[in-house]
Amino acid sequence: MRRSAATSAWVMSLLVWSSSAFAEVDSKAGAKTDPKTVDSGRRADILRLLQLTQAGAMGEQAVQYLFATYKQSMPQVKDELWQELKKEISADELLQRLVPVYEKHFSASDIKELIRFYESPVGKKLTVTLPSVNQEALGIGQTWGSEIAVRVKRRLDAQSPAPAPATKK
Repeated sequence: MRRSAATSAWVMSLLVWSSSAFAEVDSKAGAKTDPKTVDSGRRADILRLLQLTQAGAMGEQAVQYLFATYKQSMPQVKDELWQELKKEISADELLQRLVPVYEKHFSASDIKELIRFYESPVGKKLTVTLPSVNQEALGIGQTWGSEIAVRVKRRLDAQSPAPAPATKK
């Protein structure tokens, strides 16, 4: 599946979010941080949910985007090394790391309900459409934020006159 550059930006956001989620999970000691402690039935359900939401595919796309960025900034690195690195990286690693995050935040019945939703026609549509929706929302949010910044600056400037220029002695 080919995705646009705009979607790649969304995928990079996922990668950054995922990295911070991993750091949070890994930093807390306890059973929930070890993916092997999740019961096998619940693990299978979480992995099914991650499959339905295309988390692995988005992770793979994020890695491809990251590699392309690195390759562009490090043209001296031989293609053989990039190929070796690609072989060492698997979306399954991402999914296994996400299992305890989902286990922490969702009950077993929540996961089953989410699976039912993502298997439904509207759930499937959401999975396909959400990257575009998020990208459009990001653009709208950036424009809105810029407009707010201008309004706030105008208001502050009106309330606080500019300081008088310093005079030379």
